[in-house]
Amino acid sequence: MRKHYHFIGIGGIGMSGLARILIDRGFIVSGSDPATNKQTEELEASGATIYYEQVANNITGGIDVVIVTSAVHDDNPEYAAARAAGIPVLKRSELLNEILTEQKPIAVTGTHGKTTTSSMLALALTEAGMDPTAVIGAEVHSIQGNAKEGKGEYSVAEVCEYERAFLDIYPFGAIITNVEADHLDCYKDIHDIIDAFSQFVTHIPQEGFLVYLGEDENSKKVAAKAKCHTYTYGLEDGNDYDGKNIVTSDHHTSYDVYKKGKLFTSCTLMIPGNHNLLDSLAVIAVADIVGADIEKVVLALSKFTGAQRRFQMKAEIAGITIIDDYAHHPTEIAATLSGARQFYPRNRIVAVFQPHQHSRTRMLLNDFANSFSNADIVLIPEIFAVRDTEEDIKSVSSIDLVELINKADNKAKYFKDLEDCLTELKNIAKEGDIVITIGAGPVYKIGEELSTFYTHS
Repeated sequence: MRKHYHFIGIGGIGMSGLARILIDRGFIVSGSDPATNKQTEELEASGATIYYEQVANNITGGIDVVIVTSAVHDDNPEYAAARAAGIPVLKRSELLNEILTEQKPIAVTGTHGKTTTSSMLALALTEAGMDPTAVIGAEVHSIQGNAKEGKGEYSVAEVCEYERAFLDIYPFGAIITNVEADHLDCYKDIHDIIDAFSQFVTHIPQEGFLVYLGEDENSKKVAAKAKCHTYTYGLEDGNDYDGKNIVTSDHHTSYDVYKKGKLFTSCTLMIPGNHNLLDSLAVIAVADIVGADIEKVVLALSKFTGAQRRFQMKAEIAGITIIDDYAHHPTEIAATLSGARQFYPRNRIVAVFQPHQHSRTRMLLNDFANSFSNADIVLIPEIFAVRDTEEDIKSVSSIDLVELINKADNKAKYFKDLEDCLTELKNIAKEGDIVITIGAGPVYKIGEELSTFYTHS
C-alpha cells in the first residue's frame, strides 16, 4: 500500500518542494493552505489533494504521516486532529532528511547565499550528468521549480539554521557560505549561532566533506569541530580554491580558479557581485570533490541566471531597469547593491527597502544604516512584521532607520506603506535609473506595479 503524506501549509516554498518529490516517488500527497498559489496549482495538477481551509475533517483515516513547519502550533485544528488520531507528525526538516538520505546528501547552509549556492550546485551537477535530487528554497528556472527528483549518487538541499532546523539533517557533504548574527529571535547571540553550526558539522561522517569560506573567522571556528575532510574557498591567497583575476564587463563577471595555488579553471557569471562569485567558487570546489566534469560545471554556471527574487531582472521599461532581490540582512543588502554598482557604474540606483521583522531591524539597526552606500536614493516603507511581539513592534520603526541613514548621507525617505512608496517612485524614477526592490516581504510588488504603470502610461 502506498504511503499517504499530508502537509499542513503545503503551498509554502519549502513544503511544496518536498511534496513534489514525494509525488514523483509515487506516494499519495494531500495538504492544506489558506490560499491557492502557483505551487498548489502545480501540485494539484500532479495529483495532490489540497484543501483551502484548515479544519480537523481534512485529517482522514488514510493519512499515514502529517508534515508541519515551525509555524504550525498546537491550536491548529489539523495538527490537533492528527495528534488525537495518533498519526505520526514530522517536522519539515525531518522529512527533508529522510528524502535526502536516499542518496548522499550535500547540504548548503550559512547566513547568506544558501539559495543561490544550492541552485547553482543543483544546476552544475545536473549539467555534468550526475542527476541529483534537489530541494531549493526558491523557484529556479534551470530546474523548472523548487525541487527535482534525481536518480544520481547525490542529493542537494538548502538547509536553514532558523530554529536549528538544520540539526535534523545528516549530510554526507556540506557548504557553509558564512556564519553571521541573524535570527536573533531564536538565538541568544553570535556565540549561540556558532555553537549550532558547530553541532551541525559533527553530523557529517568522517569520509564526508565540508567546504567553507576560508576568510570567514566564524566559519573557521565551526570547521574546527568537523571530523570530516575540510576544504576552504575564497578570494584571498592560501585557500584550497582561490578566485583570482576578477574582471567585470558587459554585465558579466569572469575570474580564474586556482586549486592549491595552481590554475585550475576559469568561470564567467551572468549575475553580479563578489558574493555570487564566492557562491560559484564553492560550487566548483564541491563539483571537483565529487568528481564532476569541471568543463561542464563552469559551462552550466555561465548560463545560470539566478533564483527567483535573487537579483531577479523584472523588467526594462521606459529606460528604467527594475530588479528584485530577497536581501533582508545588512550584509546581503550591501552585497546586492555592490553588485549592482559593478554592473551599472554610471546609473542612478534607487533602492526600495522594506525591513523584514521588527526584532531583526532593532538588533541590527546600525548595520542596516551602513549597508546603502552604493544606492543614490533609498525609499523605506514601514517594517514588515514577522513573528514580532507587540513589544517588538513598539521598539523600532523604519523612521529610526531613515534617520540613521540620513545622518551620514541625506538620501533616505520614510513611507507609512508600500502604496505611498510606489507613488513616490512613480514621481522620481527616470530614464537610466536602476530600481531595486529589496526585502523578504511583499516589497517586490512595487517593482511589478511600477512596470505595469509604465506599460499602460
